[in-house]
Amino acid sequence: MNDAASALVIDLAREFIAFLNSHSPPGWIKGYYRFRAEEGRHGANASYTTASDVLLIGAVRASALYTTMNEMAAALLRALERETGVFLLTVDAGAQYDIQFDWDDLDRWRITKLDGGTGLPVGA
Repeated sequence: MNDAASALVIDLAREFIAFLNSHSPPGWIKGYYRFRAEEGRHGANASYTTASDVLLIGAVRASALYTTMNEMAAALLRALERETGVFLLTVDAGAQYDIQFDWDDLDRWRITKLDGGTGLPVGA
């Protein structure tokens, strides 16, 4: 990963952790932000865990978060010279983070509660 991409990953993690610290109940444990880009369009969704639940982060409630994060995420893919791909950013309350990329399987790590989903990234 080049320096520009590394800096963007750190910025994404900081932004997401700051949001969770200020907009989630005390005691959140892990947060998941999934970004997908393909053919000139992109989108994201996110969730976080507490000791007893998994909660989705709604696009309406957190529109400012998604606007900022999606802009940085698109810039990250450009810095990596990619137009298509998906990544999963995982953060925790101790400010640790991890990012995983997949350039082929754009359905990887789906976050949903539909059709029996848990709200956790599938396969993470």
